[in-house]
Amino acid sequence: MIRHAVRALCAASLIVTPLALSTPAHAVTCTVNGIPRTATNLTGTAGSDYIRCTSIPSAHSVDGLGGSDYIVVTGTVAQGAAVRGGAGSDYLQVNVNNGTVSGGEGIDYCRVSSGNPPQSDCESR
Repeated sequence: MIRHAVRALCAASLIVTPLALSTPAHAVTCTVNGIPRTATNLTGTAGSDYIRCTSIPSAHSVDGLGGSDYIVVTGTVAQGAAVRGGAGSDYLQVNVNNGTVSGGEGIDYCRVSSGNPPQSDCESR
């Protein structure tokens, strides 16, 4: 009897543990300078960064902060979401933009494949 209870508890822990460790569906998951990061409002560093994201959900943002940042979103920037380069000369590349893409201060290159055009603070669009 006890052996069966122990087996059941072990089996249940194998199922519950991955659920507890998984990333919440509402968070942005990107790599910042090669390191995976998850946040509602993800930021780079004061220096130059390489930020790569698959998509940005509504009410979330990615901000490169200072430095010459290279930000790539391979999926969709949802309505109500934002990608900002921040201060410095930045390169922003977005596949589908339903939100806001802004270069910020500096000479910025923003490329959007489809959807909303980038803000006017991007030198090249």
